[in-house]
Amino acid sequence: MKRKYGELFCIALLTAQAASPALAQATINASASAKESTANVLEIPRQILKTGVSLNTRGIAPNSVQLANTIGLTPIIDRIQALRARVDTTAKAPSMESLSARQDLWDETQKAALLVQKTDLEIDFAIAAIEAEHQVYQEILATFTSDRDKAIARTNAISFITNGALWAVNGSLAIPGYKNAIFAIPSGIVAIPAGVVPSIASMWTLKQINGKKKKSEVEPNMLAKLFGYPTNPDIEYPGSVWAFLNQVPAADPQSKKRLDQLVDRWIADSNMPGFTDRKSKRQLDVITGSVAQRKGLSISSLTSRSVMLQQLHAEISKMKRMLLELTMVIQGEKTLTASQPLNGPRIGMEMPGVP
Repeated sequence: MKRKYGELFCIALLTAQAASPALAQATINASASAKESTANVLEIPRQILKTGVSLNTRGIAPNSVQLANTIGLTPIIDRIQALRARVDTTAKAPSMESLSARQDLWDETQKAALLVQKTDLEIDFAIAAIEAEHQVYQEILATFTSDRDKAIARTNAISFITNGALWAVNGSLAIPGYKNAIFAIPSGIVAIPAGVVPSIASMWTLKQINGKKKKSEVEPNMLAKLFGYPTNPDIEYPGSVWAFLNQVPAADPQSKKRLDQLVDRWIADSNMPGFTDRKSKRQLDVITGSVAQRKGLSISSLTSRSVMLQQLHAEISKMKRMLLELTMVIQGEKTLTASQPLNGPRIGMEMPGVP
């Protein structure tokens, strides 16, 4: 009987020793994860690129003027405004001059409308590619998250079942009586794994919460060009969109380029712990999908990609607010009072790919 108790005690000790490396490793992983997340300090991010567009004013925002200069719309708008004033002057006395002015106004208005439509389609072109990539990442992320949740549920189930069974045995051995008083020792031995097993399971869930990790794919996405990585025709930006991202906002000439502001926001955002350094080749390889990295594809990296693509989508979409204001100028609802100097690259100019 004493030999049996001794064997049980040895088994309990071995279980506790085996748990030590797992506990230590889980603690290290948890500490590393916490250390990494401190690099992102912005807990509640806000919008960074305001257009300054107001539908209640006669004039237009500086950023809208900047966009008009970028896409070559400003000269056409100047002619439209001059022709509209000429038509208003000659409207009371119909003549060949009045008819000619009206025809010229119509022609210039059509040119402006086509240019606005082309820019609008270029914006949609970029957004379509961004949304297609975002949908794929969301699908993979959903699978990774589901597998993670199932793994944690299994670990918790094993922990609860084992803990309950062991404490039931412990309780049965500890029932007082004149015949089983000698069971106090095995009762204590059973209590050891009853406490150790849930502890091991709890620490193991800290590792499982990060989800599984796979080798990242080699399929460059719409983030690649932002960081100077090679691109292909499927992920190339139209000229107007790329120029917009590489400009300093006209409303705030002392600030950084829009692209730099975006990257700064991503680095500071605590919701994206997978991106902490714009110069980290490993992080950029994974985020842009340009170079395969061992264990690069994870819940963290997929979340970072999705958030960055959605933020990029939102900022590019703001060009449409400016296009609406320019359309209102074309229709005579607003006025472009003066041509503002271009603050940033025009379409066709060489623009750096690295922010």
